[in-house]
Amino acid sequence: MGHKGILSSAFNMSLGFIPVIIAIILCEIIMQDIAIYIGTGIGVGYSFYVLKRSVSQVPNFILYISTSILVLLSIVTLIPGEFVPPGSLPLTLEVSILIPMLSLYLHKRRFINHFLIQKESCNRRLFAQGAESAVVSARLVLILGVIHFMIISLAILFIQPEVGTPISRTLYRYLPPAVFIISIILNQMGLRYFNKLMSHTEYVPIVNTRGDVVGKSLTVEAINYKNAYINPVIRIAVSAHGMLFLCHRPQNCILDKGKTDHPMECYLRYGETLTQGAERMIKNVFPQVEGLKPSFNIMYHFENKQTNRLVYLFILDVKDDSILCDPRFKGGKLWRFQQIEQNLGKNYFSECFEEEYEHLEAVIGIREKYKES
Repeated sequence: MGHKGILSSAFNMSLGFIPVIIAIILCEIIMQDIAIYIGTGIGVGYSFYVLKRSVSQVPNFILYISTSILVLLSIVTLIPGEFVPPGSLPLTLEVSILIPMLSLYLHKRRFINHFLIQKESCNRRLFAQGAESAVVSARLVLILGVIHFMIISLAILFIQPEVGTPISRTLYRYLPPAVFIISIILNQMGLRYFNKLMSHTEYVPIVNTRGDVVGKSLTVEAINYKNAYINPVIRIAVSAHGMLFLCHRPQNCILDKGKTDHPMECYLRYGETLTQGAERMIKNVFPQVEGLKPSFNIMYHFENKQTNRLVYLFILDVKDDSILCDPRFKGGKLWRFQQIEQNLGKNYFSECFEEEYEHLEAVIGIREKYKES
């Protein structure tokens, strides 16, 4: 599997400041009102372009906020009076942008959770990722904005620059666009560093309930986003002498910690077949044992508050149960079906196992019947 950059430039939400930067630069060479209109037009056009592609792209919330501010300023210029005095557009735009950025950052958790709840399937993931990236960009531009206003405050206290001087122009006309430009550069540097750091990170597929692959995500996202979208999971039931081998689930599991379940479960990797995934898991658990061939049985969709998964259940028939004497199988032992039935519905077994039990009993029962005959 090739390793492309995990995060593209689409995650650099600071690019949404481009219409504002253009308006600020243009106000130095043309009329201030015309610069606002041009910046607004670019922002609206850019927003429509991003929205058109947002079915498969991360939406740029910073762009939508910046464009909204420019639209409001454009409306204000149509009202008689000097609401934006000549020469004050750069600082006015900076302040106007930083206010919603502060609100966004202060309510970041509610903002992200809103999209996790409202959007469905893969769109929910894209909007949540866009929201998280917007929060990162908002935090960065707020830091730069605070530094800028600290510089202005110190200059007023100790230098008291006069209007029209080079220092005054630098503080009020050149530094505002610099704040936005630097935020774009730093965000892009952060993305490049992150991609380099995570260049060998594994992906898991995103699937629908039929098993069709509709996208991919980082393995860690399958845990962080819980049931935001469907990931394929391989589970391997181990059968020996007509019994099922069960053990306690690790305490670091996101689902049914410490409950009794099959000894093997993992996410299917992106680009990996079911057979390859099952063989990888068998090799990891039993590296010294040859000839273990799990057989695929059923596929079913399982979803609760903790996870959303398409489960592929395999059965591994073991003749020599001595290989199961492994410290990693905490509390592991062979269970007769009568023993299992006595504990069903008592919050002892994992939810997935109770879903699978009837099928496993039927399949293993038939196998043992044919062995006897």
